[in-house]
Amino acid sequence: MSTLSTTLWVVVLPLVQQGPDPEDVKPGWLGFGVFLALAAAVVLLAFSFRKQLRKAKQHFEAEEAGPAEENDEETRPTENGDTPR
Repeated sequence: MSTLSTTLWVVVLPLVQQGPDPEDVKPGWLGFGVFLALAAAVVLLAFSFRKQLRKAKQHFEAEEAGPAEENDEETRPTENGDTPR
């Protein structure tokens, strides 16, 4: 493990410190387009997530209300006056 980490430091560290020349790195239309596409994807995912959370909330609220109504019906007296068990 020690040999591997030493080798990585010797090989990777000079590459990181050197970096590209400032003339080689320029903002362009392609980068701007990719940035806008990623921003649009995040917005669409946020809307979808919000929609799914609303569905889940309605599902859990209906689930909570559902058993309570069923319990009321179970404890109501039948036509002959007996309560079902």
